[in-house]
Amino acid sequence: MKNFQIPTLSGALLFVVGNGPTAVDANEPAGAGFQDEISYSNDIQPIVKNFCTTCHAGDDPEGDFVLTSYRDVRDHVENGELLDRINDARDPMPEDGLMPNHMRRLFKVWADTGFLENGSMKAIPSSTEYEEFTPPEIIPIDIAREGFELLENLQGHWVGEMNLMGTKYDWMAFDYRPIAPSHVHGIFEAGTIGNLFTSFFVTEFKGKRTIMARNGGILNGIYRTSYFVLDKVKISRGRSYYRLVDAYGGDWIMYMELTFTGKKMEFNAYTSRFGLTKPKRHMAFKAERKRPELASSAAKAVGFPRNVIDFEFPNPMPKPTWGSEYPLTSASYIWEETNKPLIELGNLARDPRRVDQMPYLSQLTVSIRRNQVTQGKKLHVYLSQKALTDEQGRFITRGRYIRLDLLDTLLSFPELSGKANEFTFTYLHPGDYYLTVVADMDGDGYPSPGDISHPVTRVSVAPESRKTVVVNNLEVRN
Repeated sequence: MKNFQIPTLSGALLFVVGNGPTAVDANEPAGAGFQDEISYSNDIQPIVKNFCTTCHAGDDPEGDFVLTSYRDVRDHVENGELLDRINDARDPMPEDGLMPNHMRRLFKVWADTGFLENGSMKAIPSSTEYEEFTPPEIIPIDIAREGFELLENLQGHWVGEMNLMGTKYDWMAFDYRPIAPSHVHGIFEAGTIGNLFTSFFVTEFKGKRTIMARNGGILNGIYRTSYFVLDKVKISRGRSYYRLVDAYGGDWIMYMELTFTGKKMEFNAYTSRFGLTKPKRHMAFKAERKRPELASSAAKAVGFPRNVIDFEFPNPMPKPTWGSEYPLTSASYIWEETNKPLIELGNLARDPRRVDQMPYLSQLTVSIRRNQVTQGKKLHVYLSQKALTDEQGRFITRGRYIRLDLLDTLLSFPELSGKANEFTFTYLHPGDYYLTVVADMDGDGYPSPGDISHPVTRVSVAPESRKTVVVNNLEVRN
């Protein structure tokens, strides 16, 4: 039972990965292959943002290892920690494998040449100079002929196991429900580190009615939404396969594969960090459909399924603004700026379909009143279909731990840092939930003996509503 951990998969739906290990040539001069000066602003910071800050930023960074500023990165290079991790194939950073050789050498050259902060030119490895990216031709599937059933297949509360960036989690869940006649939406609210989502809908792409996916959200202050288009369908006896590729860069940049067999689904995602590496599997989710009544109730409410256009993009899709120094490789709309609300960030990113334009979804804010005992402790905020605590506030257990059949009804499960007292479920399906907040007193990442909880709380969420629930009785020791 102690191996059951509710994962905090902060990057699960942003699809950001690295490439496999490549050894650094110790005999090669540190500056070999580089031109011009090497600076933090032009060379090191872009690498850190693409490979590191998904986990190493915000109020609750992985391993208390923050890499959001020049001073942070320089300190970790000077003390040797960062260079050791990015070159250690046995315990690499990022976890799914070492970043490309020439990028890792840049950190060493940067250190050897005095940690220049702001340079006038970008130091490009001569062997891998960027060229203008030419996107491949994408031929969308015409769902008048095949593929429309993908939306119906997606419906359900999917519970199973996840392999994310090389780390295996024995338990994971996604909650997919219709939110319009031709739109199925799923959530993953990661918590303090970010709010994430994925959805599939009918639209027109290059003159064909097809299915596209919208994936992203906010992660550590970075707004990003990526768009994918259905380009492959294979139907055989008892099995259906679907592939959706980056709507600009195709399978050269990112793609996702979904396979359905009876009540089971396999969902694999592959990414290339916007073309820095070859696409590599980032996420592998194997699950079984549970509680179909949640999706069927939503389907009835919104008139799903109908083969109609959910929303239309401008023709062509608006071009993302990445700045002049980076080649455009992906249909991803990105903006990074602190202290700006979600909707404003979406406008700045030129996202063609912001969250406030999504139908039927709701927002639920959970405000937690901490006492002296729970100050500084991480909080797990669970929305479930069944109660996890009794009227006295103690876990409903088998042995000493919450019953597995109850944990399997979790629909959303963000984790908050020790500094956070509030969280908003931004893309929430309307419905009835049990709300459980758990103070993780021993820091083991899952509800266990000694953790603090509260009496069971029932919450009803109406369509397109905004609601706040206050938890002021988080004080029951298990």
